[in-house]
Amino acid sequence: LFLRFSLKSQPLLSLPEFQSVSTGTLVVKEPLNFWGGARVKPKDTKNSEPVYEPATGRLEYWLINLTRWLHIQLPGGSFAYTRREPLGVCVGIGAWNYPFQIAAWKSAPAMACGNAMVFKPSPMTPVTAVMLAEIYKEAGVPDGLFNVVQGGAETGGLLCHHPMVAKVSFTGSVPTGKKVMEMAAKGVKQVTLELGGKSPLIIFKDCELENAIKGALMANFLTQGEVCLKKYLISVSDDSTVTVHQVTDIARAHRVAANLQAGTCYINNYNVGPVEVPFGGYKMSGFGRENGQVTIEYYSQLKTVVVEMGDVESIF
Repeated sequence: LFLRFSLKSQPLLSLPEFQSVSTGTLVVKEPLNFWGGARVKPKDTKNSEPVYEPATGRLEYWLINLTRWLHIQLPGGSFAYTRREPLGVCVGIGAWNYPFQIAAWKSAPAMACGNAMVFKPSPMTPVTAVMLAEIYKEAGVPDGLFNVVQGGAETGGLLCHHPMVAKVSFTGSVPTGKKVMEMAAKGVKQVTLELGGKSPLIIFKDCELENAIKGALMANFLTQGEVCLKKYLISVSDDSTVTVHQVTDIARAHRVAANLQAGTCYINNYNVGPVEVPFGGYKMSGFGRENGQVTIEYYSQLKTVVVEMGDVESIF
């Protein structure tokens, strides 16, 4: 099924409209998604492109990594192998702060793994998920593989309880994430939760002050602070002094990162999210990962096949 879908997906990899994700149109439409444009007003297309560019290469990335099977040699010439198979119908429930990007993050790996996705955007930002559906259709994605359903909490509950749904991927608040997990558990459905984070920003004494200030401003006020990576706690060493370099004690930075109970740590940067790098949280920030090869594990199920090349042995 993966191979067949990969072949069908070739139009997605070559269609110019998909590669660019119609950035200019999205820059116009996405602000309208937020209550008539009152919240977000990009200065220009160039400055707004990073919001949409992370979505463009995702399907190609996962298609390339789907063909990796594991082969295990056993005694006597026998062997075993594993294969990844689709889950079936996956549900994606998005938040309002990054509506288009979240829709792409969830739908691309789901469909690349051979699943169908039903995506419910936030009722506050319903527009650009529909635009993504139009882009997929124009690219040649078969009807029914990506579906957008509008609605609020009741609609989300129906999707989580539906017997044909095999997985739910949710981005949003901790209280709602707990409800999604509870509803999915009744059907023993797989769940990915990307929930809110109370993230610290640690400023070492050997930091470069200007970069530290720029990082702190970005970490607290990017999109008015309405982002899951907002830094609610800024920790500054009491004996900090201004130097002319970034953090130079990389060994210390690695040591601190290893001791932080956090799903993602940034050293000398902030909010870097290329498709190759997994993203997700620890503890109350949820579980499961978006992006990276590991995402294939969350949108597929693993089958083991054991092949005996000799006679069957029996204790009877």
